[in-house]
Amino acid sequence: SETETTTFAPLEERAITFPLPEKVPFTLKCIPEFIVENIVSFLVYIFRYIPTLFEDIGCSKMEPIVTFLLTYMGSSSHMKNPHLRARLAEGLDAFVPNRDDLTILNISTYQRTRLFTHHPHKGEMVKMVMKVFVSIEMTGQSVQFEQKFNYRRPMYQILKYLWQITEHELCFKALACEAEANMEAVEAPLFLRFINLLINDAIYLLDESLSNMAKLKEMQTAHANGEWNSLSERESAENMRLMNHTGRLAQYDNTLAKDTTFALQQITSEITSVFTHPTIVDRVAGMLNYFLLNLVGPNRKNFKVKNLDDYAFDPKQIVLDIIKIYIHLKDSDAFCLAVSQDGRSYSPSLFEFAEDVLVRVDYGCLLSELREVAEKVARKAIEYMENEEALAEAPDHYLDPIMSTLMKDPVILPSSKKTVDRTTIARHLLSDQTDPFNRSALSMDQLIPDVALKAEIDNFIRERQKKTKPEANEIFIETMEMD
Repeated sequence: SETETTTFAPLEERAITFPLPEKVPFTLKCIPEFIVENIVSFLVYIFRYIPTLFEDIGCSKMEPIVTFLLTYMGSSSHMKNPHLRARLAEGLDAFVPNRDDLTILNISTYQRTRLFTHHPHKGEMVKMVMKVFVSIEMTGQSVQFEQKFNYRRPMYQILKYLWQITEHELCFKALACEAEANMEAVEAPLFLRFINLLINDAIYLLDESLSNMAKLKEMQTAHANGEWNSLSERESAENMRLMNHTGRLAQYDNTLAKDTTFALQQITSEITSVFTHPTIVDRVAGMLNYFLLNLVGPNRKNFKVKNLDDYAFDPKQIVLDIIKIYIHLKDSDAFCLAVSQDGRSYSPSLFEFAEDVLVRVDYGCLLSELREVAEKVARKAIEYMENEEALAEAPDHYLDPIMSTLMKDPVILPSSKKTVDRTTIARHLLSDQTDPFNRSALSMDQLIPDVALKAEIDNFIRERQKKTKPEANEIFIETMEMD
């Protein structure tokens, strides 16, 4: 009709259903972004200054707002601006109850709790938060490197709260099962991409955190020893400015590092299969070993500064979370093997250092399980060494060109024609969908199995196994078949 062709006014009210229709309404182009920005700013304002208002208006009146947030937060086709979608997550965070600050103020959170337990689209909450978490880093959706951490901070709070609710925890587990079944799919599963980025964040933030704390320690020591007394007034003021600036950076990184580490600890308490998959297990083990060594080893004194609380540095909690992750993953042979083969940070003394720290912080309740981890890792190290000796003379073309390890499932990259291990390239493609040798576009479905080379490697292994103990052979076969 003439009315339909000359107006952009909504002519029909439709219920929101997920997944959203693929066809995006043309009228969305007519809505200024500042309207969405204003909604989020208003929600954040209420949360910070008059949080009781959420309780006063009730769950039923907040439901449409949350539906709006969920609808656009996880859909890059309906809302193309990644910054704006990240801001929507901040809006959802404003509704999250059970915060320490609300408890201190004795503010009721009943209505907000119902919002997360009775909302008609509550089953989409975990997925939508993960989608926007991932999308702010994906190709074509990227934001400034440092800015992404500001955006993700409220997402950690949302996910932390959702995990505590059984229905939402089941959503986490369902996404993990989907990921496990599709680890080598053309498009990496959402949960796998989320975990990969979570690990990336943990590595970067913990590294920055410790680096800044070490710098602070040096500056505080120099100042206390009077080394600045001989400097000019201008130089002394500049040093003080730099120390204060480093302190602010440390506080920011420490807060986020603690959130990220806790998120990993929380998720691994119930979900382990994705973390112990060959695609990702080496990175998990290397990360845990490196930061545990720094926090409990001889270098830990380098991070001991005055007034730790001023910089939100809580090494005790981070160490406990890291140790709990080891314990959560200890039943995986692949994980224990990966821990033992981390040449950068692992040694038998690593867990001895950790045990000493547990005793000093009154967490002896974790000692028996940590010792179980240490014993299993040590056994895997011995078993692997025996098998490595048997395979020490492997020809160079049997080795992965990136990792220099014996390939288990060699594949040919179609563009560069290089042969690499499937696990190695799968790990690379999680973060960068290009051929690492020539930067051309690449996806898992383009990999070409090198059947002949695999047969050669398998035959080489069998021949070498004849010269080793039968029980060691069985262990090695299991290790090679973990993929």
